[in-house]
Amino acid sequence: MSDYFRDEIIVQIFSRLPVKSLIRFRCVSKTWCSLISSHDFIKMHLNRSLSSTKSPPYLIFRHYDDKMEKERFTLLSSNDPFPVNHFSKHLDCKWVFREHNRRVLEKQMKKKGFFAYPSDFKELHFPYRSFMKQKLYIVGSSNGLVCLLNDTPGDQTDLVALLWNPSIRKSIFLPCPGVKFYPSLQPMQYLGFGYDPITDDYKLVRLVYLYDLFDQYLDGKKYFPLSDFQIYTLRTGAWRTITGHSCQIIADQSFSVFLNGSIHWFGHTREHNGDFHNANSASHNVILSFDIGDEDFHEIAVPKSLEEVHRFNMKVAVLDGLLALVPYKDQAFGGFCSVWVMKEYGVAETWTKLFNINFGNVLGFTMNGEVLVTKSGKLRIYDPNSQRTLNPHIHAQPESFYFDTYMESLVLLNVEDGVEESLIPQFESLFYGH
Repeated sequence: MSDYFRDEIIVQIFSRLPVKSLIRFRCVSKTWCSLISSHDFIKMHLNRSLSSTKSPPYLIFRHYDDKMEKERFTLLSSNDPFPVNHFSKHLDCKWVFREHNRRVLEKQMKKKGFFAYPSDFKELHFPYRSFMKQKLYIVGSSNGLVCLLNDTPGDQTDLVALLWNPSIRKSIFLPCPGVKFYPSLQPMQYLGFGYDPITDDYKLVRLVYLYDLFDQYLDGKKYFPLSDFQIYTLRTGAWRTITGHSCQIIADQSFSVFLNGSIHWFGHTREHNGDFHNANSASHNVILSFDIGDEDFHEIAVPKSLEEVHRFNMKVAVLDGLLALVPYKDQAFGGFCSVWVMKEYGVAETWTKLFNINFGNVLGFTMNGEVLVTKSGKLRIYDPNSQRTLNPHIHAQPESFYFDTYMESLVLLNVEDGVEESLIPQFESLFYGH
């Protein structure tokens, strides 16, 4: 083809093609392989995908399927991830209309669940055998990369992380940070993952708090924020430690979201020696943000009515491109929750309450405004406009659910493995739980 078209025309044509086609085209010639695998082309293809409105991103959905007894990663439609007619369209219409057969269909729906009928989703091939269900933790995803963590390796002072691009079926293990702590101090780590467009780099941030195992009181623990934190950058393939930061906020939820170039956690101000579980503590609620670009922490105010509320759990989220906050009561106390959004990023006065949900906990939001809600491991799709609820018959371990937008990309195609091959069996043994 290069005999008929100039190189720049070929590049423009390739930049508009889907990832699956480009991966196949790498086998055509060394020239095409070199072009498609180059850093400049990968970035060009990504930028075009980000600016395109013709093909909206997918929704990535992870859970441990109790019905199928299988760890699942799937891509769903961003417009209608769980279609109402998902089950019935697999069967002949005349068959469905018979009352007896309708009852049979309902029985099969309950028994097998949504993912037993593969038409409205794309199954992703995870490169390693299933993590132990309680160990797998997804830090976040960005531009086609998913950052996963084995949160309980053999050595409690370190972590095992993995970057995975399911579009190109490539993953790399990250080196361990190698940070050690005193035996009497239990580390509590909070991580976030995001993309820095200025340096065109992906960063994993690790913030660690310690609590003294021998100095506990009441129902809480004394937390000690470390003045050092670690950052892994994909371009360097290594961790580095930043010392002397002045963050005085304790992250309350390990769950984080990446928005507007910053990672966000829900947290509390550090007051009264870190006693955040004491009902008499004067600490107040905030959102802790970490700017990926300038690598510094900032504080974002929560709605005034929620600043000193301690009887609710809260988590951050993203709804229609806006920073959201979801305060909720534990299911043991009714499962009530509400949804707030910050209409103008960074301006506390623009916090707006959208609606309440009287059952379950919010997992995420679809692009058409529906809410994914979980209760006792069961998933429901709630439409706040019609107040109708759909049951897709998905039952999973509650801690295994993950839901986010996803866009296919070539990121990682030109990246060498993050660890030496000789170390991979050691990492795999941690993930397999042996």
